[in-house]
Amino acid sequence: MTPQHFEGAHPDVVVIGGGPAGSTVAALLADKGHDVVIIEKAQHPRFHIGESLLPMNMPLFDRLGVRTEVEAIGIAKHGAEFVSPWHDHTSLFMFGEAMDKSFPYAVHVRRAELDELLFRNAAKLGARTFEGRKVVHVDMDAGKGSNDRALVKVKADDGSETEWRPRFVIDASGRDTLLSNQFDVKQRSRKHASAAIYGHFEGAERRPGRYEGNITLFWFDHGWFWYIPLRDGTVSVGAVASPAYFKNRKGSLTEFLMETIALAPKLADRLKNATLMDGATSTGNYAYDAKFCRGDRFMMVGDAYAFVDPMFSSGVFLAMNSAFESATAVDHWLKG
Repeated sequence: MTPQHFEGAHPDVVVIGGGPAGSTVAALLADKGHDVVIIEKAQHPRFHIGESLLPMNMPLFDRLGVRTEVEAIGIAKHGAEFVSPWHDHTSLFMFGEAMDKSFPYAVHVRRAELDELLFRNAAKLGARTFEGRKVVHVDMDAGKGSNDRALVKVKADDGSETEWRPRFVIDASGRDTLLSNQFDVKQRSRKHASAAIYGHFEGAERRPGRYEGNITLFWFDHGWFWYIPLRDGTVSVGAVASPAYFKNRKGSLTEFLMETIALAPKLADRLKNATLMDGATSTGNYAYDAKFCRGDRFMMVGDAYAFVDPMFSSGVFLAMNSAFESATAVDHWLKG
């Protein structure tokens, strides 16, 4: 469909967040001819962790028409390697050897590049995109008794404030979980309380040939590590462990990351000639969901609704897949 030009503060849909979930649902609904406004609090490109994708992401990129562009910024990931500290044997799973051989590879990407690519694609398909603007409040009852439009309040980086009055609100705010927090329905997992610390290394060992882009997962006594080779020659390395382990930290985050890596000798060996770039970063409360994901004229997609342990690189796929499902439902709702 040829993109339409929309103006005014009364769009069909406001999408909160310009990550993979938000940009995907905005692109799909705009392509259906709806007036879609997508609001991103940061300026693209901006950093985000979560560089490893799944083979099932690739058909979604096909449906968005961006597969070629995504492959151009990524490194092919043909499988996953699992390394135990207690055994000499490692387990290697190649996607092309699965029962269904239709999806033989995925890619690793810098999320700053992927997220911007998807955001610009939404604009190309007709969504009205705004960056450097943060949604601070959503009032779903503002239009009750009149036009039934929600009130979305936004504050820009320069301090200016604007308001939008959409027919429908889609929360794709990621781990900010804007609506989940506002409705007080967020619930953290009691069975899997965890946190992560991570950084990017240059000069790290990489596997030869077609194995170069494979993700490797290393176990250690307190949790597990990811090891994700990227196209620019760097490697993303992060540890996921219980909050109790993180309470043992005495020095800086960078010192703690290096101390944690030392607890996994096979990982430390791959990094023996590597240099940590830009220090370490941490994040907590890894696993959560909300008591519900939809309601009257609103929906939560991707991490705005739930997040699970990233061991199997499911985050971007779940975000985008939920966006596809949500776009279908919202399109039907908007059309009555």
